[in-house]
Formats: sequence, C-alpha cells, structure tokens
Amino acid sequence: MGTIIHGANGGFKGKAGSVIGSSWKSINYIKGLYKKKSKPASEAQLMQQEKFKTLMRFLLPINFFLKIGFGLKNTEKLTPINAAFQFNGNKAITGVYPNYALDYGNISIADGGLYGGGTVAVSYDSGELTYSWSTGGSDVFETFGDDLVYVLAYHPEKDEFISSTKPSTRETGVVSFMVPDHLTTGSVHTWLFLSNRSKTKVSKSVYLGELQLI
Repeated sequence: MGTIIHGANGGFKGKAGSVIGSSWKSINYIKGLYKKKSKPASEAQLMQQEKFKTLMRFLLPINFFLKIGFGLKNTEKLTPINAAFQFNGNKAITGVYPNYALDYGNISIADGGLYGGGTVAVSYDSGELTYSWSTGGSDVFETFGDDLVYVLAYHPEKDEFISSTKPSTRETGVVSFMVPDHLTTGSVHTWLFLSNRSKTKVSKSVYLGELQLI
C-alpha cells in the first residue's frame, strides 16, 4: 500500500495498484510495475548496453575525481558519475559493436569555467611520474595560489588508476609520485584539472597524453 507524501496533492511512496511511487533528489516519480520481458533486446539496445558498460567500467573507480570534476553539473537531476557519463558518452567511445574501446584523448574527468593549469606537462623517470603546471595566480581570472590541482594516470593493460596521495596547489607548480612496481611496464594515459579551495569552481580537465613507462 502506498503512503501519501505532503498531503493529498503530493506524491506517494510505495505500491498502489499497478504503479509504484518513489522520489529521488526531492523529485516525485510514478512508474508502472516491472513486467518480465519475453522479447529479446534489439541490436540497438545491445549496442547501447555495451557502450554503457565500456564507459562506466572506466568511470566507476574514479568517482572521487568525478564528484569534484562534475559535482556542479545539474545536481538536482544527475549524480556526478551520471553527469560524467552523459558528457563523455558521445565522444569517448570508438570502434564497432561489439568491439568498443575508449578514446582516452577525448575523455574528460572535469568540466567547468575555472582557469586551468596554463602550461602543463608530465614526465616519467626512475619509476616516478611528475606533473607540472603554471604557478601564477590572477585576480582578473580569479585564480589563486591555493587552488587545488588533481592529477590522474590510467594503466589500460592492468586496468588500474594511480594518483598523488592528495591534491597539490597551483602555487606549488609540480607534484611527483612513484608508480607501483607492477605498473612500471607498458604505458599510462594522464590527466590534470583544478578546483578552487572550496570546490565551488572547477576547470576543464586536460589530457596530457600517453606516456611510455619502459
């Protein structure tokens, strides 16, 4: 039996006849009872499902970054990871069904209007990844020395992400961290983005390219 929410004119929660009432992010929904499907999925549906799995497999482990990078996108209706999926879905997947792959150069892990890192670079030496960026703040562009800098690397062969243990700052200009021994062969794809200290502004992420670790 359903429970009425906010009086007779409000939404309801629970089952009422052939419909179910629920709410998410203060939005009330009514949907029909689930009916078991006997009709097999169409090729278009299978293609969409495979695209979803391909991209979400990449996004799920980096939800910490997405909460910052996409946490300001349509927050009333979308979670950050769903906003990231929506933003990347049409540009980050390549290949032909069922052999989809990710175009890492077109993947964004953040999108916003904060001024980015200026001249950015990444290098690898003696088992260590080093990211660098411009340090200058600007009152005109509302950038400051304590803006936070996030770096990320992805090893596709091992399907693992690595990063610094905590964000650096714009005024620091550089951050380095060791690559675990089991990841020191092959290559990594690399990204960088910034937020202000309160995480109420974020920059677009920058793809820094693929870096050989051998």
